[in-house]
Amino acid sequence: MSVRSMISMSIWCSTCGSFIYKWTKFNFRQEDVIGEKYLGIQIFRFYFKCTRCSAELTIKTDPQNSDYVVESEEDEEERDGDDAMKA
Repeated sequence: MSVRSMISMSIWCSTCGSFIYKWTKFNFRQEDVIGEKYLGIQIFRFYFKCTRCSAELTIKTDPQNSDYVVESEEDEEERDGDDAMKA
């Protein structure tokens, strides 16, 4: 599912060093995190791209602390390279 929303925290992209400021609008790709719930609340994972280098950034909801957790910062070229190696 695709969602248009604002990011609720400032994030630094480790791929290009760009600083993504709080309240920047993004098109997020949303998915349910399978097997992870907190007190019956479903946890979601959101994917979005860095505005400068297009590296994919991932955040996950943290209902226990009413916050988000930055999960990973993956360069799109590296991910494509891994898939080519597997193929």
